[in-house]
Amino acid sequence: MRGLAGKRDYVRSLENRRDEEALSLLIECLCDESWYLRELAEEALFHMGERSGAALVPLLDQGLWFSRASAARVLGRIGHRSAMGPLVRLTEDPVETVRQQAYATLATLAAQGGRVRLAWELQQLPTERRAERLERLARVDRVLAERVRVLLDRDELRNASDPEGLRDDAPWVRSCEEGRTWDEVPQSPPGRTHATSTEPATHG
Repeated sequence: MRGLAGKRDYVRSLENRRDEEALSLLIECLCDESWYLRELAEEALFHMGERSGAALVPLLDQGLWFSRASAARVLGRIGHRSAMGPLVRLTEDPVETVRQQAYATLATLAAQGGRVRLAWELQQLPTERRAERLERLARVDRVLAERVRVLLDRDELRNASDPEGLRDDAPWVRSCEEGRTWDEVPQSPPGRTHATSTEPATHG
């Protein structure tokens, strides 16, 4: 595959096919060293919608750092809330750029109706690790982090066994948030929330 035009035509042909092999090949593009090809593949996978979600999730646990970041970004764009568990695990990635993308995607999914699902996934962590994740989440969205803290105190969340059945519009979720003024939540310490470097950072 040569040149930008060749990459563009290749990805476009895969997107137009929309079969399982094409989906697999698009995901392979996320592992390519070409930033341009990966960007094209991300957009094509987004256009394919929810059907690309399940195929993207395994990429969160393997491959090159930029592949994991790309997979996380697309999962957020298509609203694949079932990926929240693997995304919470991705917040422990050795590469800082990937960790940043994991938190950004979790915030995106929470804003799309996945707030209580995020709380459930964090509830599964040991107390110390849960507190660390909430602190880091607050650097991305302080109001979201506070809303999750409120949900973590509820017995309904602790007793839930099926996270797929959790909904932000459930009466108990609405009741525990009513009357709160989220704008009064204290500002969290400043921190980077978006990946801006093309090189991985392995500390932080």
